[in-house]
Order: sequence, then structure tokens, then C-alpha cells
Amino acid sequence: MVLVLGALTMVGIVAAVADTALLRRRPPAVRAQAAPIAAHHPSRPHAHHYPPRHRVAWAFGWVGMLLILVVAVVSVPGVVDGVAYLTDAGTTVTFDPVSHQTNCDQYDCQTSTDGILETGGAGVNASWPDVVPLGRPFQVREPVWRWGLGEALIDSDGIAVGAVLISLLIEGAAVLVVVRLVKLARNWQRHRHQRMAPASVSVP
Repeated sequence: MVLVLGALTMVGIVAAVADTALLRRRPPAVRAQAAPIAAHHPSRPHAHHYPPRHRVAWAFGWVGMLLILVVAVVSVPGVVDGVAYLTDAGTTVTFDPVSHQTNCDQYDCQTSTDGILETGGAGVNASWPDVVPLGRPFQVREPVWRWGLGEALIDSDGIAVGAVLISLLIEGAAVLVVVRLVKLARNWQRHRHQRMAPASVSVP
């Protein structure tokens, strides 16, 4: 689902760039005729309007943007560990399988193997995404950045590529959120200056 949404986003960006390039090739007279029509549908004031017209939707929008930023921070180790796996960076450690765990959703069930990752000091709990025999330790690639999405062990190039792509899509969404937050902050400052301007005018 995330890959499909990312592909649709890229298609939308390419279509917007192509449409802009074709529009600039139009004769100036044609663009002048289209200007009054476009003036009836201003997009920027509605997209960053302050104060908000619908406070409930405004609140949900802020919560959603903050959640995207949090998920983006958590997904950064996924890019690091995925690239490290694909480039054979990092070290190998021993994974000791202890038990199997099955997680089910409305579509199917997936079974993973819980165990101990022996990193040289005290072992840490880890989960292997496949089913392996219990009590038979084997070598695995140690995550370079063991935090957030980096907690999951990677067992194949496909999983590594998926982790990198999904994490990059989340990071791209976070960049768009930051751009929108900057525009909202500028609009809020502009609105605040407009409200304070009449009060700062002195009466002779």
C-alpha cells in the first residue's frame, strides 16, 4: 500500500511538472485570457488560511502532521540499516532462537522467531522475521542503528530494499509537512502583524 501511494505521488509530481512546462509554452495572449479564470479559484489562501474556518479539521490536520513527523524520526534507522545490509556494512552476531510468535490480522497470519541477539556484552531481545529451529544459534547481520525501525532484523535483500523505500517515502512526506508548517507559520505571523498594525498607529 505504501509503495502504491508513493508511486501515485511520483506520477502526480511528474504530471504537475509536465503540465507546468506545457503551460509555459502557450502564447502570452492565451495565458492572459486564462488569468481572470484562474483568479476565481485561488488555491494558496485556502490552503494556508488563518484563522481556520473549520477548527475541528484544523486540529486533526495538526495532529496528523505531528504524527507524520514522529513516524519520520522513527523511520530514519530503517534507511541506515537497509543501506548497511545492501552494502555489507556492519558486523555479524549470533542470534539464539528461543520461541515462536504468531501475529494475525484480518488478512493473514505471520510467524516470527523471538530470541537473544548476542552483541558481545549482555544479550538483547530480538525477533527474526522467519521461522527457524529453536535452540540452534546462527549468524545474522547486526543492525547498525538499533532504534525505531532499526529494531527489526533484516534477513534478505528484498526486506532491506523495502525498508529503505518505505522509510524514504515517510521522510519525503515529512519534508512536505515541514514545508507546510513553514507556510502556516509565515501566514500566522502575517495575520498577527496585520492585527497589531492598527494598534501601533498613534493618534495625534
